[in-house]
Amino acid sequence: MSTSVYNNLLTTYDFRPTTNQVHDAKELRSVVKRIRKQTQSSPVYLVNFTNEKQSFVLGIKEAAMKMNDTMQTLADDSSQSLFQKKKAYSSDVSQVGAELIDSDRESLPSAFTIRTKQLANTQVNQGKEFYETGKGLSAGTYQFKVMVNDVGYDFQYNIRKDANHREVIQGLSNFITKARIGIVAEPYSQEAGKIGMRLESTMVGSPDGRESFILEDKTLDTSGRGLIDYYGLNNVVVAPKNAIFELNGNEKTSMANEFTLERAVRVSLRNPSDTEAKIDYRPDSEVILDGIRDFVSSYNDMVDRENTFVKHTEVSTGLQAELRSMIGTSHNELEACGISFDKDGFMELDTSLASEAIESGEMRELFGKDSSLTHRVFAKTEAIKINPMDYIDKKVVSYPNFGKPPRGYSYITSLYSGLLFNYYC
Repeated sequence: MSTSVYNNLLTTYDFRPTTNQVHDAKELRSVVKRIRKQTQSSPVYLVNFTNEKQSFVLGIKEAAMKMNDTMQTLADDSSQSLFQKKKAYSSDVSQVGAELIDSDRESLPSAFTIRTKQLANTQVNQGKEFYETGKGLSAGTYQFKVMVNDVGYDFQYNIRKDANHREVIQGLSNFITKARIGIVAEPYSQEAGKIGMRLESTMVGSPDGRESFILEDKTLDTSGRGLIDYYGLNNVVVAPKNAIFELNGNEKTSMANEFTLERAVRVSLRNPSDTEAKIDYRPDSEVILDGIRDFVSSYNDMVDRENTFVKHTEVSTGLQAELRSMIGTSHNELEACGISFDKDGFMELDTSLASEAIESGEMRELFGKDSSLTHRVFAKTEAIKINPMDYIDKKVVSYPNFGKPPRGYSYITSLYSGLLFNYYC
């Protein structure tokens, strides 16, 4: 077999080393023993290696490795396994949402209940309305101060001669907003031809129940008028409020509608309600579904390679029959978990059924370390990895002499399937 063909084929695969394929010395010795046993009990073959055969042999070996790798991930029963991944679940997402900050955390807060009584809100001020083209304050420099949660900001704004209300309010709104002090100011109009200013805090709640921001004139014109007083910018139409909620029946307050519980769960209050919502933890179905999709993909990859080979050579390999045998008595369990087969032998995944099976624990039982399906998949993929040549036609040159002590070279199959490469061992 030409190594250039093998290297060319490698460029078409998603070649990436994985931790599941890196073995210690003990595991490597086990691989060598399996290869030796395979070699000692197999006849000597003469193979007419066509491009189709080379592609098929290397392809099903690669697919078997991916399936084996995926099954190891699904069958892992450690604390870091897929089925140990959790997500927070809210029984009433319209009232309250919950999200785990660290899904790998070993200890989580106990399940709890929340009832949202009041959401935190921003402060809104709404000034007086004036006719847009009208003129008010005389030209000059006006100083004012804005207190935002006890932090003071001094401003100075110039009004030019003959500036109308629209120009002053638009310019002053932009001036305050661009200062980035926690207030968004913008013109508003409730009556045609008139204009006023609306100011809103960017933060919700108030640390002590007082107003979030207050504006104060520092300089006045000759008539004793300042910007703040003249345009009525201290007129509060919506007072800031803190969130009020019940946690396990005990009333609590929060300046924000989102808070973190025991550094583990991010809770988002969304709407007030008369009933409690329960927050608990369930398997992270999306993460687990990704693992199931990888298994389905690797299985279908093997079926597709077999179909392609048969189409080009018109020679059956028997691989699909062995794959169906591998599924065996688990066929019904797979269907119950949302995994079915189409007329061409490809796996199909119903994510809705699969999610239900994940929630009920059926999926974990099906792909568990001790399940019969897991054992059969491991056995079949290991066999394909060791001897993918078993699925192509070849001529027997001589049979092994079982009357004498067995002989064989551990790496003889590497001539066919690349076992000399450490990525595959």
